[in-house]
Amino acid sequence: MKTRIISFNYQLGYGIGNYGYGLISQMVSSYLIFYGTVILKIPGSLIGLVVSLSILWDAISDPLMGYFSDNTKSFMGRRHIYILIGTILMAATNYFLWTVTPGISVYSKFIWIFTSVMLLKTFITIFITPYNALGAELISDYDGRSTIQAVKTVFFLASILSVTAISMFVFFRPTVQYPVGQLNPDAYKYMAITISTLILITGLITFFSTYKFRGSSTTNLNIGFKEFLRSIKIAFKSNDYRSVALGYLYTNLASALIGTIGLHVFTYTFYMNNYKIGIIFGFQFIVSMISQPFWIKLSKKLDKKDTIMLGLKISIIGSFIMLALVGFRDIVKLHYEIMLIYALVVGFGTSGLFSLPLSMLADTVDLEEFNHGMRNEGVYYGLLNFAYKISQSLAILLFGIVLDLIGFDANLSVQNNYTLVVLGILLPFGSIISFLLAKKAYTNYSLNREILLEIQNKLKSSR
Repeated sequence: MKTRIISFNYQLGYGIGNYGYGLISQMVSSYLIFYGTVILKIPGSLIGLVVSLSILWDAISDPLMGYFSDNTKSFMGRRHIYILIGTILMAATNYFLWTVTPGISVYSKFIWIFTSVMLLKTFITIFITPYNALGAELISDYDGRSTIQAVKTVFFLASILSVTAISMFVFFRPTVQYPVGQLNPDAYKYMAITISTLILITGLITFFSTYKFRGSSTTNLNIGFKEFLRSIKIAFKSNDYRSVALGYLYTNLASALIGTIGLHVFTYTFYMNNYKIGIIFGFQFIVSMISQPFWIKLSKKLDKKDTIMLGLKISIIGSFIMLALVGFRDIVKLHYEIMLIYALVVGFGTSGLFSLPLSMLADTVDLEEFNHGMRNEGVYYGLLNFAYKISQSLAILLFGIVLDLIGFDANLSVQNNYTLVVLGILLPFGSIISFLLAKKAYTNYSLNREILLEIQNKLKSSR
């Protein structure tokens, strides 16, 4: 089994595709609840219904897309044809989602949002599942896998920075009519146009820069539908795969809470305008981006599992800092810079939690081939995509319901004190629970450098 590795230029070309994907997924997770409840005046429970139905669709479409991708034969290869189709259709549907006419009936707005979200989730799946599987095929070296995932993660974190921080300065600038910029309906339309354009550009760059590797898989094992179901069963029976999938789900649930609840919490609980919110989010994700080399270097010394455990511990500390700040929110209102302490700790702690799990998943694919004679990167990453998207969707679903339960009223510029405190507590408390669950999940992971090298050598001998 020859070790596969590609030059850094190709890694950049591959990684930039994650920027476009991150833009669209973060726009949905960060703004859909706020856009639907505050701008369109749709009840949070109805937005939650849209999200819950999309979760059911994700459960089917993500692994199924991996199956189709694993078994596709075309002149574009088994991954690139879907990367191209997904790029184009994601861009178009994203624009459609954020151009709802506010004056139409609640029922019509609900149908508009429901149709757009379901289509968008479908096209995201068409793109991201083959895209992630391609990354596992490009590099087989143990540390090289961490490097390419780190490159991809930097682009993803840059997308979060763009959506949650830079957008606050660019699209949500206060006007005479809308002194609170995030209440301006046109801002979301202009953001959608910009993001859809960037999706097209980055997706096409990835398509063309990696096109020469369209046939770079190590095996070409065709499987039937029964084998597809068997591969799912095998995946979840594997302690190592299950550990990564569950750990990834829980850490991304914490990330989704920040993205979904953050805008409400900083706007209403801490009384921040768009500029202050942009500075806090921007600082947090810049810290995460520049910390990537540290975590990759540390994983070479401690190994991947121990490195993730350290990141989780630091992230939990950061969440406790936020919990304490809720109790001193009147002081934070006057000195918002205090919140940068939270952003620093959480940004640093979560940095390695984005990239290392994807590297670990690629290692479990080698284990699958060794134990069962099958390589199903598409199915494995499809299941992981589902774990990621269900965490995002669950955050939106639960928060949409909670908004109604705690008495949030979009027609009020100032919420009652009970609502403000509960909003503030939800973010750090939910994050702490998510990080603790992730820590428990990763405890069962057993693969390391020595074990994987032994597996790859045996695979090479068997071939």
